[in-house]
Amino acid sequence: MNPKPQESIYQFGNFELSTRVGELRKGGAVLRLPPQPTLVLLRLVARSGELVTREELRQEIWKDNTNVDFELGVNRCIRRIRATLLDDADSPRYIETVPRVGYRFIAPVQCVPEPRSEASAQAAEPIQNEAGSGAASEVIEAESAVRQSSAAAELQSERRGRSRPSHLQRSRSSVLLWGAAALAVLAAGYGSYHWWRGGQEVELNANYTVLPFTSDAGISAGPAFSPDGREIAYSWNGVHQDNFDIYLKETGSQRVKQLTTSPESDYSPAWSPDGRSIAFCRGSGHESSAIWLISLANGAERKLAELQWDAAPGSRYLTWSPDNKRIVYAGSATDERVNGLFELDVATSAIQRLTAAPRGATDLHPAYAPDGRQVAFARDIGSGVSRIWLLPMKQEGGADGDPFMLDWTGFESATSSRPVWTPDSRYLVFSSNSMGQAALWLVKATPGAKPRSLAALGAGNTDAALSSKGQLALVRHHQDVDIYQLDVDLLRRGQASAPKPVLNSTQMESNPQVSPDGSKIAMESNRAGFREIWTANTDSTNLTQVTNLMNPISGSPAWSPDGRRIAFDSRVGGVPRIYIVPAQGGKAEAVTTTETAGVVPAWSPDGAWIYYSSGRSGRSELWRIASMGGAAQQVSRNGGFSPVIAHNRLVYAANQARVTTLRELDLNTNEERNLATGAMRRDYCPSSDGVYYVAPSSNGRYSLMFLPSDLNPVRSIFQFTAQPAEGMSLSPDGHVLYFGQSEKAGSDLLLVQDFWRN
Repeated sequence: MNPKPQESIYQFGNFELSTRVGELRKGGAVLRLPPQPTLVLLRLVARSGELVTREELRQEIWKDNTNVDFELGVNRCIRRIRATLLDDADSPRYIETVPRVGYRFIAPVQCVPEPRSEASAQAAEPIQNEAGSGAASEVIEAESAVRQSSAAAELQSERRGRSRPSHLQRSRSSVLLWGAAALAVLAAGYGSYHWWRGGQEVELNANYTVLPFTSDAGISAGPAFSPDGREIAYSWNGVHQDNFDIYLKETGSQRVKQLTTSPESDYSPAWSPDGRSIAFCRGSGHESSAIWLISLANGAERKLAELQWDAAPGSRYLTWSPDNKRIVYAGSATDERVNGLFELDVATSAIQRLTAAPRGATDLHPAYAPDGRQVAFARDIGSGVSRIWLLPMKQEGGADGDPFMLDWTGFESATSSRPVWTPDSRYLVFSSNSMGQAALWLVKATPGAKPRSLAALGAGNTDAALSSKGQLALVRHHQDVDIYQLDVDLLRRGQASAPKPVLNSTQMESNPQVSPDGSKIAMESNRAGFREIWTANTDSTNLTQVTNLMNPISGSPAWSPDGRRIAFDSRVGGVPRIYIVPAQGGKAEAVTTTETAGVVPAWSPDGAWIYYSSGRSGRSELWRIASMGGAAQQVSRNGGFSPVIAHNRLVYAANQARVTTLRELDLNTNEERNLATGAMRRDYCPSSDGVYYVAPSSNGRYSLMFLPSDLNPVRSIFQFTAQPAEGMSLSPDGHVLYFGQSEKAGSDLLLVQDFWRN
């Protein structure tokens, strides 16, 4: 037996990789890298200069019994590592790709002993490995450390879930305070990396000075720079988080000016190129919106055009042409419902269509290039998958050809959206969740170019704006969704009941679904990086990751009637499909195909069918398919989304609107009826004698409603203190309701003064 080697640190570039605890560091800071990419990096670094084949990685890390598409898994791991190391696949400094074979770590690596305290040395359990020594043994030890660390984190999350809420609030407050302080003092680094642009070098920092621009409670969104870069217009839902208005703030000042005061939501501001006015959208939560223009000289407002669009304050709909004459917007014409981009003449109010989104798709987030030659936009093909497209434009207005997609390997399953142009009209900054969390990327606006991660700006960045001076404003979204239970039996009898935490963490756990025997819940969670399916006992123990697809979005779990399988949806390959996985974990099998694609599954009571939502007919409808696969059958004819089945009743939403109408289909008689209006999307579940659903209240909060089966007057039985997340489930005995709740939800604006200097 070989003696156990001393723990080591691998040093390369400005990075350190510990074999003892399996963590990557830079400048003393620990870089967030999920367990599997960490293990891949350990294997590559330990064999620096050698070719490590993809098959070796599969055998050593994924093993034979894992439930993951290996080809997608290793590709995502390598991309995640490169993004963290700021490496370039075309001109690598660290990881070289040998096409169709494997990878080689090419940077010089120095191995030095890692100092350990006497206490930690005594506490460490020796790892014996008769088959190997040296670097191989160190990697085995580090692999154990990575997996133990992951397990410990899960155990710690479980313990936090059973802690008192006041303790959780204090802990999170401390994290927020330290995070804000860290942002405020973040200094610009000296590192940089370079791209070549037509013979000229494009230089970007490896570290930026990222400073808070807004730090108010609530949601700040849709930043737009003034033409001179001195001010930013944005939408904020106010001190009481009850209504969105447009605000102005100077980049070098703390003074904030409220520009609009409408009782409706004002959002998506777009500063006119001459600096004299701001265009914006105005509307309510479930009615049509309109485009308005406000003068910055006297505050006078005028309506420019109607939008066939529900108000969505977090999104971006408007962009000005550089000549100040036209506005391109996303929406539908007043006489048709075909979505696309339209061009509005500001002087005459004349409108012309620019694009027509394909059936089931939506065109969003237009951005005019500063030179006026192109409009970039996002095309959402449905269910969380969107791509960036370019539309050539004529200088005098109107499209100058058909739009074309920027097709990027590795982004097929992602939400890539909200593009903005660099001042030279050559590059795009956009947001994508291709690595799990939303982050900003930079890409040259030409076919075949490869996006580069802007990892130095951090994660959680969902939108951005660039000024003519090269300043970058970014929107950082923060959300913590935890799972709670509520005794609805007590509430219906007029007694008090308070929500009790079931699973709490600093990440997202949502859409809880109770198993048929009431002992477990299935949920979706991103605690391991990507959104995956997890299960846990209803007493918060035995937290288990069921899927490991490493895909941006996998969710909507649904138990089979016998409790042995879980159906869910995922966007592997860019197509939303229904999958089935054993409840204890294993290989996930697709039930639907590209032609029968859909989301949000629900099992029939006998387990023979899976009902789901699909937009294949041009709008969201309910379909069903045999649980063993086959041809799909359309169920609804007048719109349908998110089916929930219980007691031989299928309850579903009439559409995908945030506030919608609930309908019910009796599976025995096929009789259909409307149940209630004003219900929140996906926040409903039937009981043996009625249906529970969430509805927005007039005070800006949310109420739990109960509607009896005989449709006697609906009544509010509980008011939530925080916004409930999508998805809820009732225990088999009908006494306990499980739901997700946003403990911390909002977004802030941050400012990078020196982003683009070319």
